[in-house]
Amino acid sequence: INAVDELMQQIETIQEEEKDFALDHVVFATGSGGTATGISVGLSLAYASLNQKNDELGKQQHPPPRVHAIGVCDNPDYFYNSMSSIADNMGLANLPTPDTTTEQFVRTAVTVHHGKGRGYAISTDDELDFILQFAMETGIVLDPVYSGKALYYFLKKVVGDGGEEYRDTNILFWHTGGSIGLYEKGNELRERLDVASSVKRLDVY
Repeated sequence: INAVDELMQQIETIQEEEKDFALDHVVFATGSGGTATGISVGLSLAYASLNQKNDELGKQQHPPPRVHAIGVCDNPDYFYNSMSSIADNMGLANLPTPDTTTEQFVRTAVTVHHGKGRGYAISTDDELDFILQFAMETGIVLDPVYSGKALYYFLKKVVGDGGEEYRDTNILFWHTGGSIGLYEKGNELRERLDVASSVKRLDVY
């Protein structure tokens, strides 16, 4: 929730210079549902509050971004159930929405994608190649268990299949960490780096 507060402040800052700026999609990895619940519920409530204030002031309404949680294990139904339970524990069950169950609210707030590939913490060659190439081109390191697997699936499967739906849209990929997952794949990534990069490692003692 605090992370969403910070994001909303950043969006407000951008809109001071770009009045028509809107965030269209928010994407992140999920492995237990905790982060996914906080971000998706937080965004839903934040935009509901923002639009209520805008309506009172006669200002333009801002539709919330589509939220995509890329599951790196289990299946979407597992995450919807898990996130509903977490949301209830956060107090969502006490909101005045008598005609909507918590799970219905969650399913409206976020789309969970089945992005685990071969399985939790199991990487394909294509995923590892993607992580390496992404690091070389952007300087941003993704881990193979969470963020790397999630961004690979979103770009290759969701955007790849969606085509024009994602063209010219503002997409935020939320890097949630997980660098410790790099250790197990270190040797494989180093071998790929030796082939793909002209930069050679020097062991200096």
